Amino acid sequence: MLIQSLIYPGFTTLDLIGALQPLAQISGAKTEIVAGEAGANPTDTGASIMVDATFETASNAPDVILVPGGGTPSIDILEDQATMDFLAKQGESASWIVSVCTGALLLGKAGLLKGYKAASHWAVIDTLEAFGATPVHERVVVDRNRCTGGGVTAGVDIGLTIAGQLAGEEMGRVIELILEYNPAPPFGTGHPTLADAKTLEMAKAGAEAVMQPDRIRQIAIG
Repeated sequence: MLIQSLIYPGFTTLDLIGALQPLAQISGAKTEIVAGEAGANPTDTGASIMVDATFETASNAPDVILVPGGGTPSIDILEDQATMDFLAKQGESASWIVSVCTGALLLGKAGLLKGYKAASHWAVIDTLEAFGATPVHERVVVDRNRCTGGGVTAGVDIGLTIAGQLAGEEMGRVIELILEYNPAPPFGTGHPTLADAKTLEMAKAGAEAVMQPDRIRQIAIG
């Protein structure tokens, strides 16, 4: 079973690791990290992820193609034609097409969300319409063989959801327990519907500067 992850410079570390950790627990699973260039790929935390294969050497027909999101780098990569072409090609043969956070924008730009329900980070979810998707304000959205979700920490939920699809619900339950996935957020402000007005205002200001929803819509138009 091949779990293939497409990464790019500056993506959000937890988007990838949060989803990949549950998937890597599946018996027989092999992970492959793919990027446009070989070597160490920098992330938004300062840590780097080693690349296993480039677009030219990556395996074909993965069981899962997983795309993490990020801030401005995830918007910039939408204009990288080589990355979009690779993702579109892999999406034709992958059994599951999965994204975390703004990774859904990459799926959209690659033409993989037209006619599908999809989720993304709350700051950009409404821009999915520009890519032909139907935005759904939920933490995890499964529509046929597409699985998308909310921002960053939703990656764990997404990874567990797909693990359950691939290995069965019983094993999904076991993996959830092994990972001790039992969230207890200290502040309770992890979604716009939960945050107080001041916190929401500050978060929106920061998110809009980084996510650039108007730019996303322009890129979608082409």
